[in-house]
Amino acid sequence: MIHPSNYWKIHLPTGGDRPATNQKIIAQGEEFFKQHFPHLANKSTLTSEENKHIHTELLAIFDSHNDAYQKAIALLCLRCYISERILIACKTIPQTYKISGENLFSHTDLLPFVLNDDGRTLVILDSERKTQLVLEKDGTTRPIVKEGATVGRFFSVEILRKFNRQPGNNESLDNWVTRLTNHNDDIRSFLWSFGLGTPTDWALLCKSIPVKMDALLLQGDREIINAFQKVYQRDRLQSQIKGRCTEPTANQLSQMLGLLQQKNITLDPKQLVSHFHRIAEILREDWLYRKTGSPKTVPTEVYDNSTNNYQPNPELPYYTDRNLEELESEKLGELCKSMFEEVLKEIIPEVIHQRVETLQKSRGYRDFATNFPEGLRLYYQENMSMSEIGQQWGVNWSKARRIFEIENFIDIIQSQTEERFSQKLLQSLDKQRVEAISHDPEYLKNISVSIREFACKQTFDLAKSELILGKKQMKNSLLANLIRASFQSLVVA
Repeated sequence: MIHPSNYWKIHLPTGGDRPATNQKIIAQGEEFFKQHFPHLANKSTLTSEENKHIHTELLAIFDSHNDAYQKAIALLCLRCYISERILIACKTIPQTYKISGENLFSHTDLLPFVLNDDGRTLVILDSERKTQLVLEKDGTTRPIVKEGATVGRFFSVEILRKFNRQPGNNESLDNWVTRLTNHNDDIRSFLWSFGLGTPTDWALLCKSIPVKMDALLLQGDREIINAFQKVYQRDRLQSQIKGRCTEPTANQLSQMLGLLQQKNITLDPKQLVSHFHRIAEILREDWLYRKTGSPKTVPTEVYDNSTNNYQPNPELPYYTDRNLEELESEKLGELCKSMFEEVLKEIIPEVIHQRVETLQKSRGYRDFATNFPEGLRLYYQENMSMSEIGQQWGVNWSKARRIFEIENFIDIIQSQTEERFSQKLLQSLDKQRVEAISHDPEYLKNISVSIREFACKQTFDLAKSELILGKKQMKNSLLANLIRASFQSLVVA
């Protein structure tokens, strides 16, 4: 049942001596709700239609109202409602992962990962709907700086930030909360620590396997993996099959064995499948170690005395593998991460030199050109303000700000990084993707959009939000760290 009070009572973050389901009344939210929904506030329960109407109205206020306070209170009411839905979602997860009829964990183990909102802070989003902003009593805002996977940002607000409110989207907010709670990175890491929610053997064999894994594999394993991927991935992509990766068919195994014979590896189908399971178990251990820092604690396979072989553990819950398109996207993501920092390291000193050259050509600022790199060092390493740097240079804050133009400086780095990143990425794509680009202009456009989103997510959003941090707060974005690292290698033209 849905109670009107769900919109002004928030489930508190767990911890200490508080019960896991302790709630707090948010007076501002109650007053706001009763003012906007007087005909619903005193009802004992709400119908699904009434509840949907409330969602629509609160989201409309948050999206379009000019008063930041009204936007923040509308969002606060939704944050209260979402806290209840998060609690419900967490209660269902342990039931999904029972082993021999017993729960490995309780929903209270999951709550600290997703209930990090106590309702005391008023929050809105920036104009691009990317950054959470704290609304202060005087009407000013400051960004909530993300320090980790979830630390520094309210999960409830992230749920609303990502919620698709475009016409034609039929997914309810309740379903969206459940979906994002189930896919929360910290909850998934918790499940992985038990070996739960991991891909099937066949999905693992579809992944890109780095060369460093060869040290854990036997002679011939790499050829076995290549044969599997060539046949299995080809057929799955061509047939556009989605969902769980199933065992290879007899025809597929025959083709794989043919490829292996060309490499002077002779096996029968049963031996080949056994090798697949053995290799996948190695990959799963590595996958879990990279995700959680430790291997699984629940076996995915058990020994069957009747067949003298290992079989999938029947006690483990059903797991739906991601589509191969998603695996390809993951490979591209891994490539982007390794390439992005490399490109950014190249671009930073280049843009610094460009800025020095620009200042040298400026009649009003040429005397400060050679000081620009040192000024950056003072700003990013010594954490000095523009005013303090200006005092050292004998100029006022306003002139120091015009010399640096830090936001423009970051914009140029971002623009040049995206351009070079895009070029390097396209050069690294295989022939099939390049052909797709040449026949589908939208493909390249989509990659460009994705690159920009990736670049912003990686560093530039945080780097820009750091420009308004207080003096005591050190700048720790990737951009700031790389600028500090570049000081020793700078050569002023």
